[in-house]
Amino acid sequence: MSSAKTNDGLVTNLVRDGVVEQGGAVERALRRLDRKNFAGAVAPAFGRDIDDRTAYADAPVPIGPRATISAPHMHGRCLELLAPPLLAKAQSKVLDVGSGSGYLTAAFALLGPGIEAYGVDRDAGLVALSVKNVAKDNLQKELGDRIKFERRDGWTGLPDHGPFDAIHVGAAAETIPDALLDQLARGGRMIIPVGGVNAAQSLVQIDKDAAGTLSSKTLFGVRYVELVDERGSMA
Repeated sequence: MSSAKTNDGLVTNLVRDGVVEQGGAVERALRRLDRKNFAGAVAPAFGRDIDDRTAYADAPVPIGPRATISAPHMHGRCLELLAPPLLAKAQSKVLDVGSGSGYLTAAFALLGPGIEAYGVDRDAGLVALSVKNVAKDNLQKELGDRIKFERRDGWTGLPDHGPFDAIHVGAAAETIPDALLDQLARGGRMIIPVGGVNAAQSLVQIDKDAAGTLSSKTLFGVRYVELVDERGSMA
């Protein structure tokens, strides 16, 4: 566990524990973000703030019905896995499906000045919360229009803005959505938890090569909330 009493302490512990590479783009992005600005004020329906101990704990935090901000070590791992295809090009795009608090979407945008980050969530309240959280962390001037949030069904992605060099899915799906595979750029990478809400889940890495051929590998076991469609159920 990389828990700490401050944001800098949390990131230092993530580096110490081998989750985040020392001196790399991911470390710099996470030090720029203050996790409490994203996990500290939960969705309006919950109506309460959390203390520093909870904000900087290496644990998930509920932010709304069937929604959480993931544990910091999971954010760190996913950022390290998806940074290479984003930083390999001068201009790149990332799609964060189930963007929730907006924390990870902002972290993607902070990896490099040429990265456009798109966050989508089916909950309009969480989309509004993401925009509010970005403002709370004083990121508007730094990121400008490189970060955008929309209310969308995660199973359909954001085809109007693809293809994406990296796709992160922050909720578990029993099967990998074809629409997201279609929106993955050649040379791109997707990270998605696969499995039922009451069954074993695994984090899966999918790469699309220059010819458009897909390959996948299972990374490790995880536990995520489900990726629901517009009907409110897993597709």
